[in-house]
Amino acid sequence: MAWDMPLHGMQPSEIDQVMLHPEHLRNLAVVTDLLEGLDSSSTADDLYDVQAELFRFSYRAQMAAFSIGRALGRLKSRKQPDWSPVTDGAPTAFALPSWHLRCDPACSDPDEWVLERRVAERVIRQLRSVGDSLAWRVYGYDRRVLIALSRNDPPGPFVNKAGLGYELGRITDIKRKSGNFALFHDLTSVIRVLDVTEVDAAGRRHLQEVKSGNTRSAQTKAAKQIKRAERLLAAVEGGQPLPDEEAATLWRATAQHRTDARALVPLLDHAERQGFASARIRDRIIGIVHLLTVARNAQSPQALWNVFAARRDLLLDRHIGLQDGLHRLTASSPDSAARDPAVAPWGIYPWPANHRAALICDYLALQVFMSADQVAERFQRRGCSTQMLLPVPGGVFDGTTGVISVRGEHSSMTVHGNAVYQLLMEFIDTSRFVDASLEVLRLPRSNINRTLLVYSNERASWH
Repeated sequence: MAWDMPLHGMQPSEIDQVMLHPEHLRNLAVVTDLLEGLDSSSTADDLYDVQAELFRFSYRAQMAAFSIGRALGRLKSRKQPDWSPVTDGAPTAFALPSWHLRCDPACSDPDEWVLERRVAERVIRQLRSVGDSLAWRVYGYDRRVLIALSRNDPPGPFVNKAGLGYELGRITDIKRKSGNFALFHDLTSVIRVLDVTEVDAAGRRHLQEVKSGNTRSAQTKAAKQIKRAERLLAAVEGGQPLPDEEAATLWRATAQHRTDARALVPLLDHAERQGFASARIRDRIIGIVHLLTVARNAQSPQALWNVFAARRDLLLDRHIGLQDGLHRLTASSPDSAARDPAVAPWGIYPWPANHRAALICDYLALQVFMSADQVAERFQRRGCSTQMLLPVPGGVFDGTTGVISVRGEHSSMTVHGNAVYQLLMEFIDTSRFVDASLEVLRLPRSNINRTLLVYSNERASWH
């Protein structure tokens, strides 16, 4: 069973139960505090302290998920749930404060426990998004390296992991002996190769594999992982295809990353006060819903929603056109945290920590609308011909959907949904997006179909 079900896959009553669950609400405060701590960190010791807190809360959530799974297993065997916050023999402080169930600990309804497990898994993923923000900082906001190091299966839980103590011990030893910070990869969703990254005093990063024993088998596994990491990083610098099934090539354009994200801060503030906000920012329409503000508002949420939707649709009709459904691009934020390692995590956006945390925990929802015709027109101004490929009305797409076909003088390419999602949700300047895409179009023909585009100088855009 997929425990971390997207919100759009749940019934409205289930969404209410998840979003108003005491642990889901608690995690909003936890994530806010962690992001504020990360923002104010200036030394290796500061980062170590933030990571220690992130580990503690992640461990607590993972142990809760394990214990809830145990209760579900007992119910399946026609036994009592026998709920107990298992601590895996770790210090009690790692599991404090005690996990707060919404259901009665003696409840025998499996559906109630499934809901509890979903909440725990959502909390785990949201905390991994904070870990991703830490990883982006550690790696200097170089998206190429982060994409390359994500080319393994997603990480599983680290509780009950045989080598956990050795990995934590390595991190502690690095700090004690050299004063350097070491990133624990299992706290992230984006770094899936090797175990630890040490950052030395000169800012150089050293990937390390930690094994619990010195057997020949352990040494062989470690050597294999190190070799894979070397091949991945060689692909980053050498322009060679990544060593995996996709064999995609990372291309860093000379065009610099340019975002209008900072222009959203007043709009986010307004949504926090009023519950809803909508505005036009350059060539796109932004709609924002703040669920907690709506819930606290004395007015009817439905009435407020109707006002918001009317204003948003007026903007869409004026600047994009409701009649152009097939040519409208639409992207939204819910359930996006820690889902795609190629997309910048919310935690690094240049916004106050409370807004970033609300986005990570899905209490703040962003909708972004843009005319696909405007994107096509930018390519046409540069001498290219284009064809719309959107298969469904309303501009809905996923990462692999072909959105626009672009043909230059000697070659052609397809702009897919993952690139368009980044354009919309990272608020990238459209002219800069076209500049970078045309660099890809000029690459040798064999490389175009499987190229992952990365911009230069992302450090200037993010925290």
